[in-house]
Amino acid sequence: MLLRLLILLCLTPVVHAADWKNIIDLAPEGSQVALVVEPLRSSAPLQIHYRDDRFLPPASTLKLFTAAAAELELGTDYRFATRFWQRGKQQGGRWQGDWLLEFRGAPDLSRQQLAELLGELRTRKIREIEGDLLLDVSYFSGHDRAIGWPWNNLGVCYSAPAAALTLEGNCVAASLKNQGSGQPARFFVPAHQPIEVTSEVIALDNDSIERQLCTLESSVGPGNRYQLSGCISDRRDVLPLNFAINDPIAHGKALVRQELSRLGIVLRGDIRVGRRDGDGWQQAAQVVSAPLQTLLAEMLQDSDNLIADLTLKNLGAARDLSGSFAHGVRALKASLKTHADIDLELARMHDGSGLSKDNLMQARQLAQLLQWLAQHPQMTTYQTLPVSGENGTLKYRRSTRQEPLKGAIQAKSGTLNGSRNLAGYIDTASGERYVFVLMLSGISLPAKMQQPTPVTVFERSLLEWIYHNG
Repeated sequence: MLLRLLILLCLTPVVHAADWKNIIDLAPEGSQVALVVEPLRSSAPLQIHYRDDRFLPPASTLKLFTAAAAELELGTDYRFATRFWQRGKQQGGRWQGDWLLEFRGAPDLSRQQLAELLGELRTRKIREIEGDLLLDVSYFSGHDRAIGWPWNNLGVCYSAPAAALTLEGNCVAASLKNQGSGQPARFFVPAHQPIEVTSEVIALDNDSIERQLCTLESSVGPGNRYQLSGCISDRRDVLPLNFAINDPIAHGKALVRQELSRLGIVLRGDIRVGRRDGDGWQQAAQVVSAPLQTLLAEMLQDSDNLIADLTLKNLGAARDLSGSFAHGVRALKASLKTHADIDLELARMHDGSGLSKDNLMQARQLAQLLQWLAQHPQMTTYQTLPVSGENGTLKYRRSTRQEPLKGAIQAKSGTLNGSRNLAGYIDTASGERYVFVLMLSGISLPAKMQQPTPVTVFERSLLEWIYHNG
């Protein structure tokens, strides 16, 4: 199949108008393809609708809907606020009463900002708190992980829980150091990171790894405890690791304790989950996130799942509901129906990132949104899409980083569990600009293949055909 594709490309660099179907027929065996190509000018010559009514996993192309709805409902100046509240009174260096940290899922809330909030105590010369310090996470409800998130990916940072109490991206960096073939790898995590990891990982040569089918595995225990086992290649000196926080509350409590200790403040009560119930609460301080415009640009450029899912939950909360995945999806669908007349009633959406394997969407729905965005070019969702061969997730994409496609495509990618999608805009050789959506699902290829893979060759050949014939 790969040889047939290469021969087709070499013999016919610009094929006839009907021959895009020949390329479709050469998609990887057993896969499903949906394709939409629509001009932005009605007089442009090319238009393709191939199986665009199929419901296929959108993967991260779903972030286009999340970003557009967030802009429309929250506004690009929206900022996620984290607030510090007080109830009680101060007597000298002692506080008689409680303090409360209110979390609303700020995607970029940092340890430094936490220190800034708790530093309000030091500013007031408070050295001792006789009450409790409450963590209010009631702005969100439901689970921190969505339906359909693959269980075996929950320990990695792109599956970090979308919790109201999100700190440092709910992610911890660590590493494994190779100490020689057949020897245990040495695990390292910075001492200030409040996680517990036990490791039984061995470094082996690649032949032994393949013969034993030995891979690096991670299991998650209660709290933020992790067990590493299996093998790593002895060809690498250091293997970087990133752990998704399993228990955001325990993580938040530990970081608050660390910061109080650093400030020299004694807490006589407990750090516990609670709400701002009753009277007497006064806001003492707050920190805010970067504006939504900046966060959405980062989300689309880097395909950041956490920003997408926290933004979706805030969409639900903004409608006087608790911030949950389900409420966020309902708000998203309602917003795009009202503002863009896009009917997503039959689309299955369980998150804002596209990480759920249960999400299903039609290529025609993606194309409809892209057409609407092109009519609203001031939208951040339109302006900040990655450009082929230049930035974001398309900078190094093998199918689009070389001429003539380099710089000609502005699109959102989506890759997950046998799906490989691309949705955006292509500037063709004729000077016309087209909306295109290519969804490829059900891909099953050998674990080891020479580059370029059949998927890369298929995608590049189809996009080059559109470029030359559009």
